[in-house]
Amino acid sequence: MTDTAAPRAQTGGCRGVDAGETREVLGVLESDPLVSCPAAEKVAASGAGPGPEGRFLTLGGPGRSLVFVGSSVLPLRGDAVDHHALGRAVAGLGFGPMSVHGRREHVAALWASLGACWDPPREIRDSQFLMALERPVEQGLVLGGIRAASLSEFEQVLAAAAAMYREELGSDPFAVGSGIPFRRRVARSLSRGRTWVGTDDGGVFFKADVAAVSPRSAQIQGVWVRPDRRGAGLGSGGIAAVCAALQATSLTPSLVVNGSNSAARSAYRRVGMSDVIDYATVLM
Repeated sequence: MTDTAAPRAQTGGCRGVDAGETREVLGVLESDPLVSCPAAEKVAASGAGPGPEGRFLTLGGPGRSLVFVGSSVLPLRGDAVDHHALGRAVAGLGFGPMSVHGRREHVAALWASLGACWDPPREIRDSQFLMALERPVEQGLVLGGIRAASLSEFEQVLAAAAAMYREELGSDPFAVGSGIPFRRRVARSLSRGRTWVGTDDGGVFFKADVAAVSPRSAQIQGVWVRPDRRGAGLGSGGIAAVCAALQATSLTPSLVVNGSNSAARSAYRRVGMSDVIDYATVLM
C-alpha cells in the first residue's frame, strides 16, 4: 500500500492525477468496470487524487492514458507508447517492485519498460482470463453454510490462506517480514467482512476473498478448497454462494483464472461464469 506523498511531477512527461480530474477518471473506469474494479474502489473511497489507497498516473490526461498504482499496478488505458513512458514513471515512484495485472495487451506494453527497471519477476502469467457472472446465479447451485468469516476465526483462516498461498505460488507466506505482512492482509480482509468460508470439524474447507468492491462489480480471489474435500463440487458451490451474496447487493461478480487451470475454469462455468477479458499478471 502506498503512502500519501505526491508523485514526482513530469516523469518522462507523465504526471500524477489530481482530485480535480475525478470525473474524467470515472469515465475511464466506467468504460471498463470489471478490470477497473480495484481502481474504482479507491476513487469511491477518496477520489482520484493520491491517498493511502494509491494513486493514478497519466501521460496526456486520463482520457488518453491511465495507470493505477495501489498494492499492485493496474494499467487501464493507453497505447504502447503511453505505457512505455508510464512504466518508467511507475518505477520512478520508488514503491516497487510490485505485481502488475490487467488486460493482457496493457500488461505486456507496460511491462516492456517497467521490467527493465525492476528485478526479474517470479512468474509471468500471460494466458489468464477474467471471468464474470452476468446473469443471476441458480439458487440450486449455492452451497449452504458458506458465510463471511469473523476476525475471531483468524487462526483457522490464516492456516487456510497460507495453504492456498503455498500451493498457488510455491513459496512460504511467512518468509517475508516474519509473516507480518501476510497476517495483516488476512486480518484486514476478515475485519472488512471480505473473506468467505465453509467450515467443518477439520477447520476451513472452503475459502474465497472479495479483494475489491466498486459501485458496479466485485473481484473474487484466493479461492481454495481443502485437498481432502476436493472433487465433491464444493468449489463451484462455494463460489455460487459468494456470487449470490454479491448479486444480492447489485454487484457483478468476477475473478481471474489461469488458462491452464481447466478444473477451476470448469467449476466456474458450472456456476454460470464466462470468459469476458483476456488477462495477464506479472507476479513479483
